[in-house]
Order: sequence, then C-alpha cells, then structure tokens
Amino acid sequence: MSDFLLGKDVYSQGKKSLKSLCKHQQTLANPIVPIFLIIDIKINLVRNKDYIPRIIPLTHKLDEPGNKSIVLITKDPSTAYRNTLTAKDCPTEDTFNQILSLTKLKSFAKDPRKLTRLFKENDIIVADNRVHKFLPNILGATFYVKNKKVPFMVQMAKPSATAQLVKSKKSNKLKDERCDPKYVYKQIESIVGNTSYIPSDNGTCLSFKIGYTNWEESDLLANINDIISYMTDAKYLPVGGTLKNVSNIGSVHVKTGESVSLPVVTASAEEATGDDQDDDSDFYF
Repeated sequence: MSDFLLGKDVYSQGKKSLKSLCKHQQTLANPIVPIFLIIDIKINLVRNKDYIPRIIPLTHKLDEPGNKSIVLITKDPSTAYRNTLTAKDCPTEDTFNQILSLTKLKSFAKDPRKLTRLFKENDIIVADNRVHKFLPNILGATFYVKNKKVPFMVQMAKPSATAQLVKSKKSNKLKDERCDPKYVYKQIESIVGNTSYIPSDNGTCLSFKIGYTNWEESDLLANINDIISYMTDAKYLPVGGTLKNVSNIGSVHVKTGESVSLPVVTASAEEATGDDQDDDSDFYF
C-alpha cells in the first residue's frame, strides 16, 4: 500500500505481525477471532470522559446487523417505536432482539440477574440519543467498566428543520416523535460494520477492532490506515482528527483478546510506556 500513512517500513512490520498473529491463531481451537489495534497516544483527547462511542468508517466492513443480537433503548413510551421498527417488511423488522423503554430498563436494573442477562445475551446496546445520557447511572459497572458494552447512540429520525412537532400527553412542549426505520437501520449498519472508540481523558491508549484472523493482511492493514487517517486528519473534526497528526501516536500493536501484543510501531525508549500497560478498553463483539 503506497499511501500507508505510517510509511512503508511500518506497513511491512504490520504485515509481518498480522501474519504471525493469524498463523498462530489457526493452531488454536477457535481459529477465527477478532483482531484489535492498540494505539498508545501522547495527548488527552477529551477533558472529561463522555462515554459516547465514535464510529470510524472502514474500507472492509466488520459485520452485518443480522449477525448480532442488538437491544434498543427508547424514550417512553416505547410502543410506537416498537410498532414502527418491527412492522412487516420494514428495514428493521428483525434487527432488534429487544426494544425497551427507559422506564423498563430501570426496572431491569433493580434486579442484578436481569441486568446480567441483558449483558450476556446481547452483543450491542444502542439507545435513542435523548436517553443515552441517563444510561451510565442505570447500567453501571457491568456495561461501563473497561468500556465492556457501552451503549451506542442513535437518532430515531434524520434531523430536519421542517419536521412536524407534536405535543406530548404530559406537557405542552413540542417534541419530535418521528421514527424512520430506514434511517435507524443505516445507523445500525454503520455501528456493526465499522470500528469505534471512546476518547481517552487520560492520554493512555485506545483499542480498535480491525477485522478477524481469517482475513487477508492487506485488508487488515487497509482498515488500520483508515483508523490512522480518521484519528489524525483535521477534515474529520470535531469527532475525528483529535490526534491532530501522527507525531502524537506512540507505539502501535496488534493483538487478539487472548494473545500477546505484536508490534506495528514501537515507541523509542524515552517514549515507551510498556507493552503490558492496561488500557481502559475490554475486548468484545
């Protein structure tokens, strides 16, 4: 890849490490597992952690919605959203394993067994952007410690200045109650197909899923390049471009959830923070 942003030598090292990682995995009981890119960074990306996953578009998509068990959390009441999103022949007819209102989720949270079941039986949690901010206090450490299954944010309809607003039953405040299955499905496709990260507020390291151990090294490296571009190019601001340039990248490694880290870029002795440094991410879906 002539346009690999970290240079030809890094591309060669990355290819070597990925080949070794994939070859080793083929000798194990489960030969196909996710591969993660671990980037040690030199600057803080945000002042305060906000728990909003940022989606990074990838050339080679990771998966499809039909292969994932997905829960949607909506504002109250959920009935109208559930009816619209599960209507026969609509794009989201079979997309969600469960659709829960915020009130229903709160009742789940009172029973640790139900909350644990919700965590174990679903791959991805997505939430209406209007209720997303309430979830850390409801879901708690089970979902948020080490970013295990932090909910993604979705909008129920595309923002529009001409959208018809309606009054709710409990107040005279005008609200946007639209629900567009096509728009919701596109967001779910993006969440499932692409990688994501939560900005670090302490300048340590970031983890990105880049593909699987049965992929070609060239495809994995293309996705790595997409991530580096998104994180360093100002054209992606304010969501991306937060590393500003490649000089704010320290060491870069690849690994599976169980393997040792193999180098793509090794920091100099003065900059190295150690391969075994804990990041604040966990490896899932």
